[in-house]
Amino acid sequence: MKLSRFTYTLLVLLTRIALFFWHPVFCVRGRENIPEGPCVIAGNHSGNADPLWDIYALRPMPLYRILAKESLLRVPVLRILFERIGMIGVRRGEQDVNALKTCLQALKSGEKVFVYPEGTRVKKERIEAKTGALMLADRAGVPVLPIYTSRRRFPFQPVLVAIGEPFRVRSEGRRATAAELRAQTDAMMDIIYAMGGDGK
Repeated sequence: MKLSRFTYTLLVLLTRIALFFWHPVFCVRGRENIPEGPCVIAGNHSGNADPLWDIYALRPMPLYRILAKESLLRVPVLRILFERIGMIGVRRGEQDVNALKTCLQALKSGEKVFVYPEGTRVKKERIEAKTGALMLADRAGVPVLPIYTSRRRFPFQPVLVAIGEPFRVRSEGRRATAAELRAQTDAMMDIIYAMGGDGK
């Protein structure tokens, strides 16, 4: 299905108006760190609205691609909507080759792709993040942009999105090993949580 920039822009606008009544104060730090061209945007995940807040922070243009659980695309109405805005479904808990290929194609076409390495919502204790975000960046040869979104969002309280400095997966001219991806993913998540003053 062809991507619809109109649908994407309209959805961003309508959701921002709706969320304004819950969180009228929205703070963004580090917008100057957003790189030109393709990149993998990797952030913490504590709520369903994380991609929305992150898109608001990065500005709604260009059309960002979001890697999300495939089950969201099984609902007929949602599937049409999500496909029109470019969401990429992934089967969690297994090697989804089709999702990987779609993400790589998007990155090589100059797009930005959101990946939430934790793979599930994390509101309290941190969990071990998956290495897929850095693997994608490594294979596509693009930078990673770390981003932090407030974990505890209560009505009428400010929402913070902090954008860190982009970095590249260090693999010395070759593909990173599993051990390198693991270590760099752990370090990246430490940076992400530290940006929000939430080291734990």
